[in-house]
Amino acid sequence: MRVFKETQRFRQWWLILVMIVAVFASAIPLFSSLPAQEFQFTSIIAPFFTLAIFVLIFILRLETKINSKGISARFEPLPLFRRNYKWEDIEECFVRSYAPVSEYGGWGIRGFGKAKAYNVSGNKGIQIITKNKERFLIGTEKPDQARKAILRNFKKV
Repeated sequence: MRVFKETQRFRQWWLILVMIVAVFASAIPLFSSLPAQEFQFTSIIAPFFTLAIFVLIFILRLETKINSKGISARFEPLPLFRRNYKWEDIEECFVRSYAPVSEYGGWGIRGFGKAKAYNVSGNKGIQIITKNKERFLIGTEKPDQARKAILRNFKKV
């Protein structure tokens, strides 16, 4: 029994650059009030929240697992964003190319209604269609290994 495991993180250079610029831009009011000794507590709120979001994005990781029981995906350390699909509940499962921006509005925890996605980067994903027609896509940077794991386990059900 071989298991497919993949961990992905948000490490795109452009995302890190945007977050650094946002942290510094939100801190401008703080720095401009320092020489005049007019420091106000409210001027630290924006840089604090921007930095907190940057840290959260930096520590977030998408963990995907395919085994004989099914497929699971979760964004750690967020406990609310975990998905588990048993093979017997899945009607179709395959690896495909997709358009992150036009299909799901970008990367991250995406989608509305019955079509949702967890993705971090790229344009390859594991498409799951359940027997109740829910569509869920899990982004992957290892499409060939994921495809092999799906074929090895999904056909046994």
